Amino acid sequence: MRKKTIGEVLRLARINQGMSLQQLEKKTDIKLELLQALEEDRFDKLPSPFYARSFLRKYAWAVDLEEKLVLEAYEAGSMVTYDEIDVDINDQRSRKNRKGHTSYLPLFYFLMVSLAILAFVTYYVWGYLRQNQVNKLSSARYSLVKETSSSSKEEKTSSSSSSEATSSQEELVVSGGGASLTVILKGAKRPAKLKFSVSKTSNWLSVTETDLAGGITLSPEQTTASTELAVGSSSVINLGQVEGVTVTINDQVLDTSKLTGQTGIINLTIES
Repeated sequence: MRKKTIGEVLRLARINQGMSLQQLEKKTDIKLELLQALEEDRFDKLPSPFYARSFLRKYAWAVDLEEKLVLEAYEAGSMVTYDEIDVDINDQRSRKNRKGHTSYLPLFYFLMVSLAILAFVTYYVWGYLRQNQVNKLSSARYSLVKETSSSSKEEKTSSSSSSEATSSQEELVVSGGGASLTVILKGAKRPAKLKFSVSKTSNWLSVTETDLAGGITLSPEQTTASTELAVGSSSVINLGQVEGVTVTINDQVLDTSKLTGQTGIINLTIES
């Protein structure tokens, strides 16, 4: 264990990942000069402390570092006590030499896929035969099943109508622009369901007064996150990156086109 600055930890972690600054720029969507500022501990070159925390999270995520470790050091303005992560040249050469050895992983994966396909086909045939037997046994009770199905459809129709009526009474009022929006959900009769989703990008966000207050990073591996906000309460939604994220409030997609900055803040209030 030894102490390093935040920038040294970030740079050495990137080198150990075999990643160039240009590759890191594409992975995090952070400009090259800002990445260099992070590695050189020149946080005063960043737009604001909010941007600094957001960029540190993205950088740490991209090089498999613990976000908490980096952010605690930044908040405290201290060095990072961290495991030795200096690049071992001999170890890198050893790994390069091992690449020339024959790998049996492709054969192993092929066998696993083949077994999975075989299991699926077996399960499908067994299900098909079983379904035929069930159909024969249940033919005498067709009328009862039909009545039950009709009753179920009526209940679903009633439930759907009730949901649509509740939704139609709600209204999203949006104002502001630039770096922040003010959003009011009027006519809410139930807790507001907030859903966030991304497609091909990675994005950090947080929602105060909810279980997402500590923040979460969405990525192609985890594309959605959701939470609830009670009627009569307010929350602040922090978006680490506006572009590429979709915000839905009670099944209504929020128009974030007026947020023109790279990051954004949404002040949300739920009114009955």
